[in-house]
This record gives sequence, C-alpha cells and structure tokens, in this order.
Amino acid sequence: MSRVSRAAARSLATLVAAGVGATLFTAAAPAQAASTAGGTITRSEVLARAQSWVNEGVPYNQQGYKTDANGTYREDCSGYVSMAWHLTDSLNTMTLPNVSTQISFSQLKAGDALDYTADHTFLFAGWTNQSTGDFTYYAESNKYDPTHGPTKANINSSSLEGWPTGNYTALRYNNIVDDAPPVTIRPSAVGVFRDGTWALRSGSGATTSAGFGQPGDIPITGDWDGVGHDQLGVFRPSTTTFALRHDDGSSDSLVFGNPGDIPVPGMWDHNGHAQMAVYRPSTNAFIVRHDNGSTDSVVFGNPGDIPIVGDWDGVGHTQMGVFRPAANGSQNTFALRHDDGTVTTATYGNQGDLPIVGDWAGKGRTTFGVYRPGTATFALNNAYAGTPDSVITYGNPGDTPVTGNWS
Repeated sequence: MSRVSRAAARSLATLVAAGVGATLFTAAAPAQAASTAGGTITRSEVLARAQSWVNEGVPYNQQGYKTDANGTYREDCSGYVSMAWHLTDSLNTMTLPNVSTQISFSQLKAGDALDYTADHTFLFAGWTNQSTGDFTYYAESNKYDPTHGPTKANINSSSLEGWPTGNYTALRYNNIVDDAPPVTIRPSAVGVFRDGTWALRSGSGATTSAGFGQPGDIPITGDWDGVGHDQLGVFRPSTTTFALRHDDGSSDSLVFGNPGDIPVPGMWDHNGHAQMAVYRPSTNAFIVRHDNGSTDSVVFGNPGDIPIVGDWDGVGHTQMGVFRPAANGSQNTFALRHDDGTVTTATYGNQGDLPIVGDWAGKGRTTFGVYRPGTATFALNNAYAGTPDSVITYGNPGDTPVTGNWS
C-alpha cells in the first residue's frame, strides 16, 4: 500500500461520521414539503397559509375569490379556513364538518377550527395559556374586520367573534398531522480504531470501547439501520467486504468494489439509512451502490487526493470533497464541492496530518479537522479558520481516527 493510500485508509472512518443524512445524486429534500390540495398538511403549514392572507390584507367578500400561490378560495370565514386547510374547494360552515372530526375544546391544537354551522367559523392558532383558557386565532370576520390574526381570546368567554361560545363546535381536519418534533443535533465525537478494538470518546469526555473487526480492516461508521446514530463497521480490503455491526451486536456483510477502492458509505439515497459506496483512486470516482443494487458514479478530485464527505452547507445531505495532503512544504488543502458544482478550498493543518470531518459544534453543518498520528491529537475546526477551536489528545500514536455520533 502506498503512503498516500495508507493515509487514506487510516482516515476513512471520518467520511460518514458527520452524523447527517446524505445524498450525492439527488436534490436535497425540503425541510417541510408543501401539501397538495386535499392532501395531508402539517399544523405549521396551516398557520403559515393563514398568515399569508393576513400579510396580503385579503378583504372580506362573500362573493369574491382570492387567487394566489395558495390556490383560489372564497374571501369569507369558511373560505379562509378552507384555504388554510388547503381543501380542494371553498366549503361553508355547514359542510366543513364533512372533512373534519369533532373534538373537545380541551383537545384543540394549532390548525384546528371552531365552527358555528349556522353563521361563522375561525381557525384556532394555539394556546397561550391553556390552564386559563387563553389562545390566539385567525379569522375572516366581516367587511369591517377582514382577515386578521393571531388575535387573542379566551375559551371561557361568553362569546367568540360575536357569537355565543356554546354555539361553536371544535373541529379537526381529517388530513391534518402534527409536525415532526425538532431534531436535536448532537456534536460529533472522536474515537480511535486499533486492530479490531474501538475506543470511543463522547463530547463530555466519557469513554467506551467495543470490539469489531480485525487487523488490516478499515473502520467505517454510519447509520446502517436508520436508528438516528452512527453504528460501527469495517471494510476488509482483501475481499472488498463491508461488515456492518448492528445495535444488538449482530452483523451483516456485503461485497462491493474493487481492490484498491476506499470505502465511503453514507445515506446517499436520502432514505434514512446508509448505503455502501467506494472511492476509486485510479479514476477519482465516487461509486455508490443503491438499495436496489444499481450504482452511480461521480468523478471529483485529483490523483493522490483522499476522499472526504460531509454537509458543508448545512443543507441536510452530504456533499463530496477531497483532502489534498501537503507536500514539499505546502499546506494541506480541503476542496469541498457544493450542490451547484462550485468548489471551495481551504488550507489547514500540517504535513503528515490526516483529514477528519464532523459537526463539532452541533450547528447542523460539517466542518473539518485533522488528526496527528504521531501525537494522537485531534485538532477540530468549527469555522474553516486556520487555527483549531478544540484540541483533543486521545488514543495512542498510530491509531486510526474515527468520528461520529455514538449516542
């Protein structure tokens, strides 16, 4: 094995250890996909649609219709709720119950509605203090009080919007869904691999160890099972075999690639779990194996480069890059490829350093760092600057560095 390929092998575990979803060949999925008319819609999208009419100052007009990016809906109270729910048509106060389910006042959540079938309806925006009955809402009230909100009210009041509170029924649109809970981004941690033994360090400094692999294996990490954290694995160059360890201690294996390839597994299909991939130094190609067995490839880098991958732009999927080792007094260069094909370069570290990548600060984007084999030192950089933000000494000289989210 050449000096460059040996260095590459020793730093491979960093390639998927940034702890982010990844894809090289498909566009990034939006953080919150827009609904279709009559389809499933999240509570946050319902409120956003309601707010859009407030921002536009839509008037009250039972004979008028508003056409905008939301669609075409009648400019009255039930037309407003129909628009917010993204229905296929403007219903009225008597027909809104046909697409919804009655609930109790205490069950109300943002995006539900209060409907008086004889005269009026409005959109519940959320509790400000449920114990006292305080909430806010959106409504198209009348021509003197057009689209407004979020407006304060109290569920214990004798009347709401000019009608007795007891006349209203709480409704939940049948296709509304709760928003996914916010994702907690945990900073990447470091560790080392030593002839089949993993020594992993958490962000707090706590350590743990595990046995998986054998001498000569290349350590890899990734979310093999879609469990939300990195799991251990190895790539066996002699047989081009990926061996993946599951949380219950069992393992699976897959043969993929050619002799001399470098493993770069990741969530390339952006479907919640990792797929196997390799980087072929002879052609500077990233080659990804999809779940259905098909492959795709992208060429990036120069001879002698070491592949790295991470979410450089905080876009929610992995982007490719390469590390160009320093030689003859030059500096190490990180070349990071963005989704539009442009490339950003940065210099960092000393000759002999190995590249590592991770989200060291838990900010939702990957930055780089280096590992110094002679001193077992990790130098982590949060801002693509020339000096490290954190220096950690861990392991023994000659260990192979690994990074990831072990939680």
